[in-house]
Amino acid sequence: MLNIGEGARNMDFFDKLGEAARSLTEKAGDSLEINRLNGEIAIEKGNIQCYQRELGEYYWAKFAVGEKLDEEAMLICDKVVTSQDRIRQFMLDIDKVKSEREIIQDDRAKAKVVQDEKAEQSIEETTQGKTETVSNENLEKTTEWPQFCPNCGGGVKAGQRFCMFCGAEIKG
Repeated sequence: MLNIGEGARNMDFFDKLGEAARSLTEKAGDSLEINRLNGEIAIEKGNIQCYQRELGEYYWAKFAVGEKLDEEAMLICDKVVTSQDRIRQFMLDIDKVKSEREIIQDDRAKAKVVQDEKAEQSIEETTQGKTETVSNENLEKTTEWPQFCPNCGGGVKAGQRFCMFCGAEIKG
C-alpha cells in the first residue's frame, strides 16, 4: 500500500520528468529556429556576393570601354588586367610544355621504329645464317626493346605496370 509520502515523491518525479521533456522540446524547437535563421543569413550573404559581383561587372564594363573611374576603382581594374596578363602567359607556358613533350614523344617513337627495324634485320640475318650463331640469352638481349609511357613518354622497363614519372598505367 502506498503511503502519502511515497505518492508525493512519485508526483514530484513525474512533474520533474514532464518539465525536463518540455525543456528538451523547447530547446529542440529553439535549435530548429536558430538553424533556419542561420540558413537565411547564409542566403543573404550569398546575395551580397552576387550584388558585389554585379557591381564589379558594372565598373569593369565602364573600364573596358575606356571610361575614367575613381582612383581606387582604377587600381582594382589594373590588378585585374595584370592577373589576366599572367593567365595568358601561364597558358602560353602550358602550350610550350605540351609541344615540347610532343616533340620528345615523336623523337622517341621514331627512335623505337629505327631500333625495331634494326632488331628485325638482326633477327633475319641470324636466321639466314649471315651472322654468327647467337645463344638464346644473347638473342633475348637483342630483341628486348625499351618501352615508353604512352602518357608522358618516359622510359619504362619491361614488365613495369605503372610509369615512374607520371603514374600512368602501362598496358601491353
